[in-house]
Amino acid sequence: MNLEKKLIDLLIDSPKSNEIYNYAKKLEKDSNFNIKNDLHNLTGIWELRWSTSSSALLSYSPLINNLQILDPINSIGLNLLKPRGVKSIIGTGIIAELKPLNDIKIGVKFTYAGLIGPKFGRRKIKALAEIRKEQTGWLDITYLSKNLRICRGDKGTLFVLHKINDESLFNKFQEFVKQFI
Repeated sequence: MNLEKKLIDLLIDSPKSNEIYNYAKKLEKDSNFNIKNDLHNLTGIWELRWSTSSSALLSYSPLINNLQILDPINSIGLNLLKPRGVKSIIGTGIIAELKPLNDIKIGVKFTYAGLIGPKFGRRKIKALAEIRKEQTGWLDITYLSKNLRICRGDKGTLFVLHKINDESLFNKFQEFVKQFI
């Protein structure tokens, strides 16, 4: 069994395993990620399965999906905490502008944050406010495949995310973020 498969199995079966860090470090060492060549693999829905952060918002929960939905071609992303099993863009969200800074680094500028509710009739309930004081950061993509992303944030946090193939949810994201592009 290859290293990536072992790590994905651990993320799914034992998301709090101490071995995740070691597998992630090994994959990072052999990575040849380059934004120009791999942008298409970055596009999609990524579930945060593990991080070195002690924050409850940056760790795996069996009740909540912690998603990053990325459309780097259109320079936009959404961090979304939503109830697991719900197939809509519902929950607490932060809209971000994405900008490649070098071969592995993506700049992030957070622009709107708040609650995203369900649709009632033709109207979607939302309470997103523009972020007035500039909030920026960056992520180094240190490993990327079609199923797995490992990255390091500007505060040193190591993140391991598993790709979710849900075309319907991604289409809902693209429709939702049109108002912010």
